[in-house]
Amino acid sequence: MQPFKPSQPRPAVGESAPPEEQLRIAITFKGRTHTGPTKLAARLSSRSILSFAPEPGEMEKAIEALRQRGFIVSGRGRMTVSVRGSVAQFEHAFGTRLTPFNLSQKQSYSSDKVFYPAKGAPWNPDPSLSALIDDAYIQWPHIYLADPGASARPPSVGYYHLDVLKDVPAKLNVTNIHKERQHGEGIRVAMIDTGFDHSHPFFTRNGFTSSVVLAPSATNRQTDPGSHGTGESANVFAVAPKVTFIGVKLGDDADPNGGASILEGFQEALKHKPHVITVSMCYDLRDDNGVAELGELPNGLKPLEAEIQAAIASGIVVVFSAGNGHYAFPASMPEVLSVGGTFVAEDGAMTASDYASAFTSGIYSGRHVPDVCGLVGMLPNADYIMLPVPPGAEIDTGNAEHDGTTAGDGWAVFSGTSASAPQIAAVCALLLQKNPKLTPAEIKALLVRTAIDVRDGSASPASDPEGLGIKAGPGIDGATGAGLVDAYAAWQQA
Repeated sequence: MQPFKPSQPRPAVGESAPPEEQLRIAITFKGRTHTGPTKLAARLSSRSILSFAPEPGEMEKAIEALRQRGFIVSGRGRMTVSVRGSVAQFEHAFGTRLTPFNLSQKQSYSSDKVFYPAKGAPWNPDPSLSALIDDAYIQWPHIYLADPGASARPPSVGYYHLDVLKDVPAKLNVTNIHKERQHGEGIRVAMIDTGFDHSHPFFTRNGFTSSVVLAPSATNRQTDPGSHGTGESANVFAVAPKVTFIGVKLGDDADPNGGASILEGFQEALKHKPHVITVSMCYDLRDDNGVAELGELPNGLKPLEAEIQAAIASGIVVVFSAGNGHYAFPASMPEVLSVGGTFVAEDGAMTASDYASAFTSGIYSGRHVPDVCGLVGMLPNADYIMLPVPPGAEIDTGNAEHDGTTAGDGWAVFSGTSASAPQIAAVCALLLQKNPKLTPAEIKALLVRTAIDVRDGSASPASDPEGLGIKAGPGIDGATGAGLVDAYAAWQQA
């Protein structure tokens, strides 16, 4: 997996936006407050969010008005609607001018550029449309927290690493739960990612079953050229092998710059009534100097914030990766379960992963990331957990340069908080199997108070304004939160 590498997107000088370029757009509504969630002076919470739910008929009227203007509805949640439209349609409907922003090739963005109103661009929406909606926000590409004829058995590499099926459950103290014959049966876990190639022999020969659904513009439920979702999903099955796994694919196989936004994927996940949603992606909310976090949430991300708050308010456990040196949103939301990283050495010694993010949010007062930790490797590459990936796909070939595997063998050694989030999401499934009445807040509290204290090491220097990495120490600390999850201890108290 690639850690954060400083680089800011810049407009392509003198370039104008192609009018046919397709945009991913989030629509918010005024609701009974008549202000809309993006206009609220205070931050949203899972208690306040329901007051912004659209009034009966409000969403339908807006959808029809958008359709009349050529927009296509791609997703619908409880609080928001996602639509697709061209640059020309957006500029005409909202009286603005869009500029192409090229994105860093060193980060795993879901697209290489985005079209957005530049600073000082006009904003004069069609009045009849403005009367029906709160606002419209082009969705900035998200970051996959990843590096760039398979066998069911992994290859041998000449260094210490974890076997996903044997070592991950053992080091998270899950094995004792399995001995109680609880494996996540009856709990629905939705994972939003690049895709899921579960035809890999690792999944079929171990009897792991799943279903995959396509978010808007995603294609082919059986493939995963990005390979990230396939590999990281193995962490779910290692911990809770009999959950009802619902993979939500974002990737478009034919167009690496196509596919769905996180919001569209989240809206699709909600249709399947999951108990747990896990996401190993983020937006890096870094300020212009590239050192600290922004002081406020960009309006374009507030529709996603609103849907997440509504999901948590309805009882869904929402898990996000803390980031790999990123100031990661939505992990920074206080109600989200944010998962960082602990490295457990061959002799059992535990240290904070210097690959994983840890920071105090400048957006959500008093919020510190992470809450708890899963298993994550160390810089420079976090080569730690042997995971199955589609043979010849991106991670299989890219990681072979440093992880000791062979390009094309269908295996790679990687981790990052992309791995720790699904690990802990699966632990949440085990807790819900034992006690389905647990709320998201109660599950977080259980994991926090039973976690194993991690006292050594430092988190990623890239998520520390001082550039050093927040240090671990006795008790709840900045680097690892409450520490490494102890699944059995939490399960006993569930």
